[in-house]
Order: sequence, then structure tokens, then C-alpha cells
Amino acid sequence: MAYAVRRPIENVYLVRERDRRRTRELAAFLLAALPPMLVLFGAIWANLETVRLGYQLATVEKQRDALLERNRQLRMDRAQATALGRVDEIARRTLGLVPPVPGQIVLIQDGALDAPAAPAARPGASPAPPTTAATSTEEGF
Repeated sequence: MAYAVRRPIENVYLVRERDRRRTRELAAFLLAALPPMLVLFGAIWANLETVRLGYQLATVEKQRDALLERNRQLRMDRAQATALGRVDEIARRTLGLVPPVPGQIVLIQDGALDAPAAPAARPGASPAPPTTAATSTEEGF
């Protein structure tokens, strides 16, 4: 026969004693599990870092490729802008320049540019007037 009424059991004054041996076993288990966990976390971190650096490297390579293409485009634009045929056309059409007539052309020999050094000034003498020497350029002007 079963009892119909259940009475709650109250053990408020019951105190459980700590098992020191089990506490030591638990501490030993946690200390033994710590090195493998550190190795595992280190491997996971290294893998994540490798993936992150791979993405970063791909981004930098894309930027490098874009900059190389931009550099190539700018060099091509510079070559087109400095082409002598284009410069000549702009000078004739836009600026209204014309080729020089034979009487306007003055040829200067390279030896004429090597003027002798001016003598040292004597004390009390008047300074010599400045001399101007024409210089040649690659274009011959």
C-alpha cells in the first residue's frame, strides 16, 4: 500500500564535508589538460592568422596590380602628350607659330660656348661688364 501524502524532508542543518582527495584529482586533471588545450588554441590561432594574412595579401596584390596599370596608363598619356608631332601641331594651330625662315636661324658651335674664364679683378679696378653666353638645348634653340 502506498502512502497518499508525501511529506517534504528538510535537511537545512545537514552540512556536506568537502572531499579533499577529489579536489586534488580535479586540480590534477585540469593541470594535465591545460598544455594540450594551449597547443590546440595555438594551432587554431595560427590557422586563423594564416587565413587573415592570405586575404590581406590578396588585397595588396590587387592594389599593386591596379597601381601598375595606372602607372602604365600615365606613362602612355605622358608619351602621347610629349610627342613632337603633337607639340608641333599645337604650336602651329593653337599658338599660331610658324617655322623660322632661313634668315632667323643662327647656328652656334659648341666650342663658342666654352668661354675663357674671366681674369681675377685687381683691387681698385672697375669690374668688367657681365658677359652673356648663348646656351644650346637639345632642340637646338
